[in-house]
Amino acid sequence: MWDVTTTAALRALDGLALRGTVRANNVANAETPGYRAQTVDFESSLRTALRRGEPATATAQTVATPSVVDARGNSVDLETELIQGMKDSLQRDAMITAFNYKTGQLRVAIGGRR
Repeated sequence: MWDVTTTAALRALDGLALRGTVRANNVANAETPGYRAQTVDFESSLRTALRRGEPATATAQTVATPSVVDARGNSVDLETELIQGMKDSLQRDAMITAFNYKTGQLRVAIGGRR
């Protein structure tokens, strides 16, 4: 139903949403002894799927974040989580803009108004 661009934007939004959930979990466990921070990788899968022309096959994976572990065995770095969260927010805004632009083009193409 959707074209490559729209499907890619939707898959990226799914990955960013999951990453936001994982990031929130990291922040909530910043003081938990033994907790290891995680992140979500969807970009590599999306890149591969786009090369094949099949963005719908892209998946998101939760992976351990390579970081320094403190004396309690916790690897959450709050500064990194906050900065990366801002980056994720900008990426989400870009994907929403791309999706809205594409749907606007479709509306015009079928004779609707913007």
